[in-house]
Amino acid sequence: MAILFSPYLFVYVKGRKRQEHIKREERAAISFKDGMQSVSAALTAGYSIENAFKESLSELQLLYDKRNPVYQGFVKMINRMALGVTVEEAFMGFSEDFEDEEIHYFAQVLSYAKRSGGNLVEIIRDTTEIISERIDVKREIGTIIASKKMEQKIMNLVPLGIILYMRLTSPGMMSNLYGNTVGIITMTGCLAVYIMGRFLAEKIADIRV
Repeated sequence: MAILFSPYLFVYVKGRKRQEHIKREERAAISFKDGMQSVSAALTAGYSIENAFKESLSELQLLYDKRNPVYQGFVKMINRMALGVTVEEAFMGFSEDFEDEEIHYFAQVLSYAKRSGGNLVEIIRDTTEIISERIDVKREIGTIIASKKMEQKIMNLVPLGIILYMRLTSPGMMSNLYGNTVGIITMTGCLAVYIMGRFLAEKIADIRV
């Protein structure tokens, strides 16, 4: 049975990689929100856009560290702007390193604002506020979903706990389920149903905000 169900290991590893990818996106979105709030505060204080991004680096370094992808992306943007690249072009290049929709949305807003001749500083402040509110709402919903996922994981362990309990307290009864052909076929069918149930539960709980 271990050999028969061994392909499940690859499915599990693939699922774990996907979950880690989603978590990295969420952490990047939160870092981006903190960074842009710092930029917006600096713009309100009268800094130029380039200097506002420079000011945000110190706060990002305090909250995270220099290995943070958003911190490194801000450094690249500052270097590109120092070479004469416009802020919207630098930010568009920054957004290409991430898959988060909020970052891409911000880059598109900057690009449209520049072409339409809008007040870039005011647009950055307003867009930062809107994106920050959206990310905060996502985090609140994510917290609710996380509690349901935890309940689902506990329920996944219940059948295994019951079998272990029965093995310890009633070994004779469990031997009838594993010591003969009918029992082996029955428990193999139960295992298949259990695995399908886990997949179904994971699909139901896999809600992207």
